[in-house]
Amino acid sequence: MPDRTKTLATAVIASCFAWHLLAILAPAWVTVGARPSWGRDFKSYYYAMDVAWEGEDPWDKKALGAGARADDVPGGTHPFLYPPPFLLVMLWSVPLDLQSAYRLWFWLDELWFAAAVLALWRWWRPMGSSVAVSLAIAVTVFTAIPANHVMGQANFPGLALALLGLWADARDRKVLGGMLVGAACMVKMSPALFVAWWLMKGNWRAAFSACATAVLLSLAVLPVVSVEHQIRFYTEVLPSFGSGEYNGLSVKDGIGMFGNHSIPNIFHQIFFEQMRELSTIARILSSMAALSLIAVLGFLFRRRDDDDLQRACQVGAIGIAMLLIPVYTYEHHGVWAIPAVVASLVAVARGRLGTGWAVAIGLAIACWATDIGDMKAMSYGARSVHPVLGYAVQELKFAALLVFGAATTFAGARRYDAAAPEQAQVTDV
Repeated sequence: MPDRTKTLATAVIASCFAWHLLAILAPAWVTVGARPSWGRDFKSYYYAMDVAWEGEDPWDKKALGAGARADDVPGGTHPFLYPPPFLLVMLWSVPLDLQSAYRLWFWLDELWFAAAVLALWRWWRPMGSSVAVSLAIAVTVFTAIPANHVMGQANFPGLALALLGLWADARDRKVLGGMLVGAACMVKMSPALFVAWWLMKGNWRAAFSACATAVLLSLAVLPVVSVEHQIRFYTEVLPSFGSGEYNGLSVKDGIGMFGNHSIPNIFHQIFFEQMRELSTIARILSSMAALSLIAVLGFLFRRRDDDDLQRACQVGAIGIAMLLIPVYTYEHHGVWAIPAVVASLVAVARGRLGTGWAVAIGLAIACWATDIGDMKAMSYGARSVHPVLGYAVQELKFAALLVFGAATTFAGARRYDAAAPEQAQVTDV
């Protein structure tokens, strides 16, 4: 890389880092430090841990609400939706009050975020300097990052563990990689798609290691969550995710709420029956879409390959599938699209995606850089012009996910001649 280009890249990365501190982290911390916030989404994890510590069922929404009322915490408490071993992540919160735990989680979440960013950079660094620049841009503009910190969400622990595991596997540390991805699956269920990807590639050691880790973590959490309560999660709570009922989750406007960026949300709006559950036809179509998406990715990515960028794009495409398939995909879930954004930008820089793709990816990034509140205001304004225009604005972030998914799927499925020169010189910076 020419010295001037390297200097420019350094300037971009430095400005992005400063922007994260000044325009993302500082305002988010001010919001978290305000007493009226009362823990936001974090309180469901906090009171689930509190209930489980007392030997009760952490997925009992009434028990969570009773704990919040006992502490004079206003507002409702969302039901706990995570698998049993997630509570191992929350053991530190037992001696703390809600507000102290919520504020500490802010900084723990930032550390998990940093671990995810560093893991992705170290893993993909050999593909060239465009990785660092693309990653800096992605983590600077994505509104999903401050949304996670403010809401007290738990996406970054799962993302960091998954990326660390995939990186370990890429370095031929199969057992370690499987253990880390298995832990990610027990923090958040959706990374199981990476295990399916390994199975499809014949990566048996990593996949079996992930499954064994899930079992061991389920045993490790037994002192906190009984067998009976764990069975209830897998037989009652988990199946409710497919209908949108989500263990009694109550959100304004239900599945069709503004800012739900998923395929089931689209079918729900077309075949609407009730706010918080999919209609029969919407459920069938959503299941068919999910199975079709997994089948298409499985068919396109079925070959074994030795191309780093191709594999990176496949990881990105799977991350997008994890966002499109669930009934609910909120703003904070969007951090799982970061690998796809980075991989697609690197593919553009190395000439594997053309100008048309570059324009589409740029527009998609702009959509995810737009605050969801501002987009909602624009949508309502557009509806005064025409209802269809308002709906189009409403679904811009969903459309952006489709662009990221299509770009990484296209680049991840193509076969490349390792001897053929690429338009962009690959250097290690």
